Amino acid sequence: MADFGISAGQFVAVIWDKSSPVEALKDLVDKLQALTGDEGRVSVENINQLLQSAHKESSFDIVLSGIIPGSTTLHSADILAEMARILRPGGCLFLKEPVETAVVNNSKVKTASKLCSALTLSGLVEVKELQRESLSPEEIQSVREHLGYHSDSLLSLQITGKKPNFEVGSSSQLKLSIAKKSSGKPAVDPAAAKLWTLSANDMEDESVHLWPRRRTGKREIEGPDKLPAQVSLWKLLPGRCFPLCQLPLPWDASLQTWGEGASE
Repeated sequence: MADFGISAGQFVAVIWDKSSPVEALKDLVDKLQALTGDEGRVSVENINQLLQSAHKESSFDIVLSGIIPGSTTLHSADILAEMARILRPGGCLFLKEPVETAVVNNSKVKTASKLCSALTLSGLVEVKELQRESLSPEEIQSVREHLGYHSDSLLSLQITGKKPNFEVGSSSQLKLSIAKKSSGKPAVDPAAAKLWTLSANDMEDESVHLWPRRRTGKREIEGPDKLPAQVSLWKLLPGRCFPLCQLPLPWDASLQTWGEGASE
């Protein structure tokens, strides 16, 4: 049996299903407990109960599934995602599954490339094949009995994937040192800015009025036969009329009508 890089003090999860021989499962667990020692832990979980288990995320350093000799376990997308969830950042999944080498439409058994893609989609990285081997006669019989699948083009694929060194959804504060650059614009006198700033309150003031200004050559004249060149905004103060701004008007034929009764 490969040791899968297991060392003392690590937490290991062993996933089994109905195709796993009981004696082989017990023998595997005994060997794993000897590797993890007293400070480690080996948990055994049935694959059909894994989604309902109470395992917290980031609970295990190593997850083994389908590794038990004689097992012919198939792993759904939900099962793979759950295994990735309970792995600690940097932890590894070791998995063995029968794969199809022929092109079969709508097959419940994945090809090797689809199994690799499934591990990647579950959130694992550094996914790679470890070993391919022919199924034993007992495993072929197990596929027929437990999976209801008949094929002469199956192989047993052992594959591994690693959880990234962070949890999905985790966040970290970035320390950025960005010097504040000068815009290069001259400073504005606050008094001048206040004087020439027009707010919404100013526009609602009844003392603010618009008067059209018309130009003929260099002279400004009033009259219904001339088009306003611009509009001046004035504020009426006690005893004086204070100019606020001048608004240029675009040239438009519709503005040439300027008669009595027209609004300001």
